[in-house]
Amino acid sequence: MVKKPLYQQISERLESQIMSGELPVGAQLPTEFALSEAYKTSRITSKRAVSELENKGLVERIRGKGTFVTARKATKNTSSIKQVLFILPFPGQNDLGNFAAGLLPFLAEKGYHVHIQDESFLTQTHFFQLIEQYAGMIYYPETGNSNLDILYQLQFQNFPVVLLDKKMEGFNFPYVTADNFSGGLLATRLLLAKGHTKIAFLNSRTISITSTVRERYMGYLRALFEAGVSFHSLETTAHEEEAYASVVKKCVGEGVTAVVAENDLMAIQFMKQAKNSGIRIPEDLAVIGFDNIQAAEFVEPSLTTISQDFEAMGRAAAISLQKRIQKKDVENAVIPVSLIERESSGTR
Repeated sequence: MVKKPLYQQISERLESQIMSGELPVGAQLPTEFALSEAYKTSRITSKRAVSELENKGLVERIRGKGTFVTARKATKNTSSIKQVLFILPFPGQNDLGNFAAGLLPFLAEKGYHVHIQDESFLTQTHFFQLIEQYAGMIYYPETGNSNLDILYQLQFQNFPVVLLDKKMEGFNFPYVTADNFSGGLLATRLLLAKGHTKIAFLNSRTISITSTVRERYMGYLRALFEAGVSFHSLETTAHEEEAYASVVKKCVGEGVTAVVAENDLMAIQFMKQAKNSGIRIPEDLAVIGFDNIQAAEFVEPSLTTISQDFEAMGRAAAISLQKRIQKKDVENAVIPVSLIERESSGTR
């Protein structure tokens, strides 16, 4: 077997480090002198190795500074790739809403196949592979801080990405969200209209890092400030019965008579623990959730909630992604919500 020239071996070694992410976008390559020392070869050989990478669009020489890993030049137009990626926070999670009902038909009509994965796929797949295999990505992040490094590199390479459900600070990706502010406002105004003056907001995630929760909270505050009523915050970072028991105890201690929860799952868990503590829902404590998941209608008592139009959100995200792939301007989309009044909010 003919041995590869040393410059090619060096070039392939560096390329492997770039492709694996060991040398990420923006990283500086060793100098030609350092490479020649490391591989016991001449500067001419090390210079040729770096030139090979430069010809492939993997690195860029900046006079007076050095050679840096850069965005790889596309080998094909993304508009010719007919596969897109849809990333959800967790595998097999069915309580995130039926976004696919709006997303899949539209993209299928446009000739795209949708590959649905959870967030671990992003960390297990190098971003160069994402760019080569997919025309774009619809991304539902778990929090506003999810996968920042990967998203930065995708943005750096102008890869089409549309955010679903949340905004992410520091990125220029278009987003599609529900009108979370109006949802918090509607829920709180309903409780105020029923005579409640001690209304608490229940959340499990830090308000400052999750845009959806923050906007619901801001809507809650707006309604209280309009009514001249003080606010009460209830936060739990755990979902065990003991954690909710502590929150229920705090409600009773502060004289809270109504709760707006971050989402339906929290509202249902809270109601369960409240009932276990001998508190009647809604006679002693009214509760409103957010999302209108299937279980909300069938719990006892049935849960008043804010309904998001997940299908419309999915379709809006698909439309935005197609425009991004076609390099057209895309505006952010905020989809209206609606109040679903059931038993848990009471008749006061």
